[in-house]
Amino acid sequence: MPNTDFISNLLDIKDLIVENVELFTSEVHIYFKLKRRDCVCPVCGAITNKIHDYRPAVIKDSPIQGKRCFLHYKKRRYHCPSCNKHFKEPFSLLPQHCRITNRLCHLSIHKLRNTQNIASVAEEVGISPSTIFRRLNDINYPKPSHLPKVLSIDEFKGNAGGQKFQAIITAPDKHKVIDILPSRTQYKLKEYLRSFPNRNEVQYFIMDMNYVYRDIAENYLPNATIVIDKFHVVRYVTWALENVRKRVQQSMHPTRRKYFKRSRKLLLSHFNKLSPQSKDSLTVMLSISPDLATAYYLKELFYEFMNSQNRNEAKQKLQKFILSAQASNLDEFKPTLTMLANWGKYILNAFDCPYSNGFTEGCNNKIKVIKRNAYGYRNFKNFRNRILLSTT
Repeated sequence: MPNTDFISNLLDIKDLIVENVELFTSEVHIYFKLKRRDCVCPVCGAITNKIHDYRPAVIKDSPIQGKRCFLHYKKRRYHCPSCNKHFKEPFSLLPQHCRITNRLCHLSIHKLRNTQNIASVAEEVGISPSTIFRRLNDINYPKPSHLPKVLSIDEFKGNAGGQKFQAIITAPDKHKVIDILPSRTQYKLKEYLRSFPNRNEVQYFIMDMNYVYRDIAENYLPNATIVIDKFHVVRYVTWALENVRKRVQQSMHPTRRKYFKRSRKLLLSHFNKLSPQSKDSLTVMLSISPDLATAYYLKELFYEFMNSQNRNEAKQKLQKFILSAQASNLDEFKPTLTMLANWGKYILNAFDCPYSNGFTEGCNNKIKVIKRNAYGYRNFKNFRNRILLSTT
């Protein structure tokens, strides 16, 4: 097989005639033209093989072995004797009026699936950031045609498109991002959900403690079981314990505060996961303050509730925690009791639902990295495309 055929296969260009190859430290230059063939005139449809002239063009292509690749293309123009017009020979890798191949553009977009910023991708592949932005803007992710059976929603601070917060909708059971919405307002969410014909087929709606989401689910997802993610519930109890620890620690003499060194992690850990030495340190701390000992006991009760295997077991343990928290008279636990009074039935639904907001929260963390690396996005469409590229 001739060397030209090897290079033709390497570059994935048919009918290639290689005239020269130049290798440098960081670049590869390939000089070529295409084989002469009959072409159809785009104006009149006549077939011609008559050449008008050649015009050289330098094209950027995907890197080869880590080196930037430049194609020196002797572009052929044909003459049509039927209509007396001139036209360029067809070249599938090169769009009209472009000096960058399709596959180099595709490579740059593919690299955006990671959390790299556009400037670093542009530097890596050897094209300008504005070119990547234009290709990113050409992507059009359509609105999904139907809602999944398990639906999760959360907001994130995007500051794009003139709105401070955007909303993300996911299918936790399939680990799939469904859509990114330009706003988390009640009006926008209602308008979005109302447009789906299969709203009645949603079985679970997983959310954090947000009255707007709850009202929307009750009105527009009538058959869905509303589930509050457990992570958001545990935070209230850990915050309460932390506030008790801070209050107790601030009221102590400085000589006694040494017993509370690195106490936060010790107090928030499960008791049965502590080492014997840590348990001894914990006993010393709790003996100093009855309030802290009570708060720690309530935390352990709540951890037992969170480890329940089903709704009935969880309901009994939750009632025990509520009665104990009320009897403790600790002001720091009053927000937790208020939260349980407002959201208790939705929290209990989580024990019969095998899904959580974990995937959605993970996507939000990735979005924060993308936003930070790019120093923010003003254009919502570009931001949405970048998020969907990185999460699908």
